[in-house]
Order: sequence, then structure tokens, then C-alpha cells
Amino acid sequence: MKKTLSLLLILVALMGFTSCGKEKLTPLVKPMTVDQLRNDQPINFSYKVDATQIDEYARNTGKFPVFGKLFQTIAFVLANTTISTKGGMELDLEAMDVDLNSLSEIDFTFIDWIRLDSLLLHIDNAKRKDSLGFIEKIEVYAILDRAQEGFPVNENGMVKLVSFDKKLNDLECEGRCLNLKIEKLNWKELIKNNPKIKLQPKIVINSVPKSTMALAGSVSFSIKFNLGF
Repeated sequence: MKKTLSLLLILVALMGFTSCGKEKLTPLVKPMTVDQLRNDQPINFSYKVDATQIDEYARNTGKFPVFGKLFQTIAFVLANTTISTKGGMELDLEAMDVDLNSLSEIDFTFIDWIRLDSLLLHIDNAKRKDSLGFIEKIEVYAILDRAQEGFPVNENGMVKLVSFDKKLNDLECEGRCLNLKIEKLNWKELIKNNPKIKLQPKIVINSVPKSTMALAGSVSFSIKFNLGF
């Protein structure tokens, strides 16, 4: 009797193991990567930059994505420019250093591309008579820490990043704001291979403005990640 009971228990156990081996778990949804969840779209960032002091601006940079440091500074170089009534055809603007060493630990293999999408300038707290019509040209150049192929340089060894030419572009917001043209550059490689970049702004005016004014701005950029999962 005991032998029969033992054989019966063994048979039941074997049947149980066999049935478990044949069972399959069917997921309700197929696995998807992060890119698939986002429909292969980049992540967009945008923020405003007001005319302010450099130390005040520096304290706030932690609020923004680390990749935006270069773009923040481009906007700041222009937004912190005060246009006075002293005259002069070309404004003498100082260069500004951008330290990107904090990005050295980032694995850029997980990034497909980085793109500066727009850079808009406007008069900060504009008065009725204020206008940017006196601006002939705006250009921002970069002196790269490391020269690299694919980045055309001018006779001074500088790469043009953004620009505005009154002959080619119209002012917006009733003459109180303008959109800068963004050069077609490989921003990922520029940021990746240059731990330090010097920005040199250039503003040419065609007349003396009627009042002293300061510029503010907004900047937007996007990053296409490829995390592989």
C-alpha cells in the first residue's frame, strides 16, 4: 500500500512539473525602448534669459539642463548687451569664455545629436518709442579650444554660430524683437570636443538709438537621445 501511494505521489509530481514546463507567459504589450515610447522624437528645452548681472545669472544656471550651458551663454552675451545713445557704428563687446569641462564625464554615444533650434532677442521692458531698427548686423563667433574638421573658420580663426542681417531678415514684434539665424553645425561634436570655447559677439548699428535700452532673449534647443533600451 505504501509503495502504491509513493508511486502515485511521484506520478502526480512528475505530471505537475511537466505541465509547468509547457506553460507560457504571454505579455499584454510588446517591450519598447525609450525612443519607441517617445516615437523617436528628441527632448526639447527652452527658457528665457533676462538682461541681468553675470553673477546673478551664474547662480541660476543650475536650473537648466547641463547641455544648455553653451546656448545659455550665447543668449546671455547678447541679452546682457546694453545699447546706449553714445553712438558708434560697431559696438566694442568683450569676448566671454565658456567652460564645458563639466561635460567630460558624459557618454556621448547615447546622444544622436544636439541642436540649437531658436534664439530670439527682444528689448527688455520696451517703451513705445523703442525699436531695434538701428541694428544692422548681429554675429556671434566662437574660438574653439580644439580645431576640428567640418567647422569652417574665418580669417580670424573663428566659427560663426548665429547671426542677423537686416538686409536679409525682417524685425518682428513691431520692430522690438528679432530671430537670429542659426548656422548648420554639428553641435554635438562642437560641445564634445571643446572643453573650453570663447564667444565673440559683434553688433553693427546704422544709427544712434533714440533711447538707451537692454536686450533680453529666449533660447530653445533639442537633444536626441539613443539609450539602447
